[in-house]
Amino acid sequence: MHVRLNAPDIACKSCVNAITNALMKVDGVQQVSVDIATKTVEVQFEENRVTMDAILHRLDAAGFPAQVIGSAN
Repeated sequence: MHVRLNAPDIACKSCVNAITNALMKVDGVQQVSVDIATKTVEVQFEENRVTMDAILHRLDAAGFPAQVIGSAN
């Protein structure tokens, strides 16, 4: 599954690294792309191994609360 998230607290390259590192540690997350300009995070993950709630919780724990703005299978 592919999801696009809005994370308004993204401000710099270290934010990108923190988000990428936090999400890539989640079992089932395959790919993470962070865009500073649009303050969005795109995540490719295996639905049978990780839930959307787990991804959102991990982002929140890393200091970047986010909301889903789109998804596709």
